[in-house]
Amino acid sequence: MKNPLLLLVAALTLSGCGLIYTNIHMANSYRSATPSDVKSSGADKTVTGSACVKSTLFLFAWGDAGYAAAVRDALKGEPPNAMLYDVKTDRTGQAYILGLYAKTCIQVTGRVALQ
Repeated sequence: MKNPLLLLVAALTLSGCGLIYTNIHMANSYRSATPSDVKSSGADKTVTGSACVKSTLFLFAWGDAGYAAAVRDALKGEPPNAMLYDVKTDRTGQAYILGLYAKTCIQVTGRVALQ
């Protein structure tokens, strides 16, 4: 073959070992405060935040789909001493055309309390 680099990339891609670069964060658990742990009230508002990881061709991935990033997104615009409690999480993922583009997201929903 005239181009050995092309052969190597094709072999890695087709063998399932095609993850050449990755930079993702994905936690698997999250401990949340409960209403009895914070100064909660019935007037506390509910907020939602999300964080995503994206990839192309299952070769290159980037993003931060961790709980910390989703909580930061949910608390965006809140006072610095705000915290989430009674948190619920959901993870979603989509892949299109055999991995041409893929996206995995974590979404957190919780109530905001001031410390």
